[in-house]
Amino acid sequence: MTLTSKTMIKRPKLKSAMTASSAKPLSLADAQALFQKALLEGDTGILDLVLDNSRTSRTQLFGVYKNAYSGRLTEILVNDYEYLAVYMDGDDFDEVARSYIAAHPSQSQNARWFGGRLPAFLRTLPLNADHPECADLAYLEKALADAFDAADVEPMTLAALAQYPPDDWGRLVFTAHPSVTVLAVSTDVFGLWKALKSDEAAPDALYQSNGHVAAWRHDATPMCRVVGDEEAMMWTEATRGMRFDALCEMLATFDDPDTAAMRAAGYLQGWLTSQMLASAVLAPEA
Repeated sequence: MTLTSKTMIKRPKLKSAMTASSAKPLSLADAQALFQKALLEGDTGILDLVLDNSRTSRTQLFGVYKNAYSGRLTEILVNDYEYLAVYMDGDDFDEVARSYIAAHPSQSQNARWFGGRLPAFLRTLPLNADHPECADLAYLEKALADAFDAADVEPMTLAALAQYPPDDWGRLVFTAHPSVTVLAVSTDVFGLWKALKSDEAAPDALYQSNGHVAAWRHDATPMCRVVGDEEAMMWTEATRGMRFDALCEMLATFDDPDTAAMRAAGYLQGWLTSQMLASAVLAPEA
């Protein structure tokens, strides 16, 4: 991370710095590098450049700055994972945030991307054994944020599908809208997210899995919902390039073969009205 005025809190005063090996003044870039090493790696070389004052030592002065830097990054995580922070409560979330900051120092000047690895990080913590819903919730909040920021691609509509003759539907191959994420989860994270959003108690069956939860953007609004196992399987294969006729055949092996085509058409209609698809093309005839 390159320290800039946008991301920095006021620095302690520096001496007129000189390098150890020469009488040349230390450059601004070198001074920034020393600050960065001190913040992210615990290097104490910067203390040689910090001025004491009449009330406190240079170690304490720089410690205030270092704590404020970590505090600012924690605030970013609270903003990005609002409901997770509420669910975990202050001290527990702060402890996770400090561990994450130490394990994943910021590498970008854009604060938007700092917390992107927090969901995966939560999976590595002992906390995950007893509270897998925390990582599930973090993944869902990240998916909703990513949906909002996704590329502005015009979604495919039912009218666009109607342009294809029914006899050609079997050859259709679909492309997902870039805002869509379908998560595999191990808890009722959708129920937990709804409860937190409404300031209600967590669901009683919290550790009963939803299976899959989809997040996407409808117009300008991030949305999410539970996705059944059959629909999740169809979505996965559809967005990998499987033709619609093959999708129907696959659904016939999952449940009642007589209604497979109707179920597939129902899922497709739902994706289109929800704006989860970007386009469709006709595959070459077999």
